[in-house]
Amino acid sequence: MDVLAQAAQHDFYHLPFYHRLAEERGEGRAHLFVHEEGGHTIALPLLLRPLTGLPGGAAGAGWSDATCVYGYAGPVASQVELPAAVVRNFQEALTAALAQQRVVTVFSRLHPLIPQRGFLAGLGECPRKGPTVSIDLTLPADEQRAQFRGSQRTRINKLRREGAVCTRGEAPQHLGEFVSIYHETMRRVNACDAYFFGEDYFTALVDGLGSKLQLFVVSVEGQVVAGALVTLCDGIVQYHLGGTRSEFLHLSPMGLIFDTVRQWAGEQGARFFHLGGGVGSEEDSLFHFKAGFSKSRHDFGTWRWVVVPEVYRELCEAHQEADRQLGAEPVASDFFPLYRRPVSSPVADTGAATIALPH
Repeated sequence: MDVLAQAAQHDFYHLPFYHRLAEERGEGRAHLFVHEEGGHTIALPLLLRPLTGLPGGAAGAGWSDATCVYGYAGPVASQVELPAAVVRNFQEALTAALAQQRVVTVFSRLHPLIPQRGFLAGLGECPRKGPTVSIDLTLPADEQRAQFRGSQRTRINKLRREGAVCTRGEAPQHLGEFVSIYHETMRRVNACDAYFFGEDYFTALVDGLGSKLQLFVVSVEGQVVAGALVTLCDGIVQYHLGGTRSEFLHLSPMGLIFDTVRQWAGEQGARFFHLGGGVGSEEDSLFHFKAGFSKSRHDFGTWRWVVVPEVYRELCEAHQEADRQLGAEPVASDFFPLYRRPVSSPVADTGAATIALPH
């Protein structure tokens, strides 16, 4: 927390609690790599995972790889721009630290609102994956709402006229109903297993984030029909998780939630309400829906770095050989690291559209 306090900008994805939660979920061992020099600081949170239990596991014996928590992470720094020498020394120190930890690859989703690519330039690649949407809360409230698509304003006004109510409460209130709605939504969109957080996850979020986490719900005639968990950290409000009952999809109640969160966030002095992007960072129907609330766009990207190429090559070859022996087909051609790419049998493949985390 002392390091984050020095950062020009951070988000709840960078918090130690959120990394501890990832550890408890078996996602890796949390580390914060910190470089301090001449009054400047660059810090990078990562989760380290041992390379055991993979196809061709002998190649990965004694090695680990690094990934990030669910959401937008990446490095934070004391200033948006730092002297080139400081950045160079950070990169050299990070390379040495990862070598000491025997890390083969690094993967991280980058934060669309925080400048980060300059600190990573030259360490692997940072491909752009797609746009995200945010509402600029520094604009006057009437200008914010003027950017809503006309159809969204019409739906929101109609919902209010017909008695729909959006309320904010302490997260424990309505949490059970929200979890049920969220799981129903994930089943409806054929989400991958990574999105099916258990009730213990939501309870831990509530306990660990406290006032940084808020639950907004829409009720129609006393029935909760939609909900969203949002976070507030260092001036950024994030739409974290949400869902809608299938029988009320035609009402589009999430629009009413977005409008209500927008007003609340402005009252809290937040600068951004980040809605995120589409499924797998695509410009799909979900992105189109979010784009109906603001004209502000941000580049979302990931960071991919092969730290030890020779070991990476061995692991990928072992993975591909295991695929061939199983007669399996890859389900994602752009997956990184390749040796962790999931596979599916052609016989078992249903062809269903599946939500996947961007890599």
